[in-house]
Amino acid sequence: MSHSPFGLFGRPAGDPGFTVAIEIGTDLYDLELEQQCRILELTGRPGADFDQSATGCARVVYELPHTGWVQAGTDALDVLQAVLGEFEVFGAEICRSDLWAEEPIFPTMPSEVSTGRPPDQDLTVVTVELDSSVRRSTADLGRALLELRAVGGAHCTPAPEDRHHLILTMPSRSSLVSASAVAGKCLIPVGHMWQINRVRVVESQTYHLELEDRARYHPPRVPDWQFALGGEDGRMVVVPDGSANLHGWTVASRQSDGQEHTAELTRDLVWIDEAGLVNLLGHGDRIEAWTATLPGSALLTSFATPQGTEFLVDRWDGMTNWLVETLVRNGSGLIVDLGPGGYVAPVDEDVDDDLGLADVLDPDDEVINAQLHVLDDGVVMVRRSRTVLRRLRLGDHSVEGLELDVWHHDGHFDDCTDGYLFTSDLHLAASACTAWFRDHGGLEALDALGCDYSFADALPATYREDA
Repeated sequence: MSHSPFGLFGRPAGDPGFTVAIEIGTDLYDLELEQQCRILELTGRPGADFDQSATGCARVVYELPHTGWVQAGTDALDVLQAVLGEFEVFGAEICRSDLWAEEPIFPTMPSEVSTGRPPDQDLTVVTVELDSSVRRSTADLGRALLELRAVGGAHCTPAPEDRHHLILTMPSRSSLVSASAVAGKCLIPVGHMWQINRVRVVESQTYHLELEDRARYHPPRVPDWQFALGGEDGRMVVVPDGSANLHGWTVASRQSDGQEHTAELTRDLVWIDEAGLVNLLGHGDRIEAWTATLPGSALLTSFATPQGTEFLVDRWDGMTNWLVETLVRNGSGLIVDLGPGGYVAPVDEDVDDDLGLADVLDPDDEVINAQLHVLDDGVVMVRRSRTVLRRLRLGDHSVEGLELDVWHHDGHFDDCTDGYLFTSDLHLAASACTAWFRDHGGLEALDALGCDYSFADALPATYREDA
């Protein structure tokens, strides 16, 4: 059953539900166990738990599946009132659960600091995020602002792509509950025009502390990037979003011998295929992007702004992009073995040669490893295991009859303890390996990671001209 995202009973597309967060006026690590239990009791919602706000305060968080913003807001008001009876509360928030999973902190832009009110004023601040992925006129945005201005000062602030942020400030003559109720009523007509992603009501002191903290410690993030496929004169780093303002940005890289290199990002034309992989082979649509060429097989280590602010590249992202590049560069038969470098499996030399690998290895000798095997038609087999994976001797690399994008745990391979997957999504294949090592050993496992390649052998071919 589909639901409209608008109106009193509207739900966002996909029905992700809403997450509610009540911010307690106590640092998370100063909240005693007895207090935590009491707050959860007052909340009275299944699955409620604690996390930390942007300023370090405790937040009690719970999910409300199959709800829209009105229903979630009404529920949040009830919980807010119950908790306020015994504990100091700084604010409350409702947010689409799919957005909360990616952004548990309201992404108010730091530039709001310069236009905000002095923090010594006693105000309640309401921040509202509207979904603008479906383009609407500026007149519609103006009407939304007019609805908010009926109860206080309201203005727009910078927001992430496909969103609008509206800020409403109200004098704190009444309680946080009353202010929330007033804000909710004036948002009802807005909800008939726009899909509301999230709403937050918070004391102005807390609001400005968060903004100042974000401006100081949370500058622009590392842009989404990948290695271009098909480069011949080194490894090319590409930021596909050509509309991003990366003038003067540089990238740093490090080669295997420790030599470091810096290159400036420049605009260039590349191609991007249906899978979203950037290439220099002419596959897909031609786009303008930001590019920089790294020497040889150097690995990307960081981005830097013209002002010198450096953003280290997540090493797991680097590993994923490197694996994707490796899979594309080579055809059927390539096997990539990943595991702790220098590991030697303790095998008993006196055992019968006819026994399988699972019978030979010590079952108590756990070693986290993974294997990528390139098949025909762009399909990759991913195998993950806690015992050493052998190199399979396949009769052919045909993918006919294989079930794609489903993890199999049927014991088909006696050396594969944690499932195998067939997929044509190279990023999914690479990410499956990255996640396996990240979740079983973390950065220590990455530091110790070794890699070995095996390529398909070719028989000698004899060519002759027909008589």
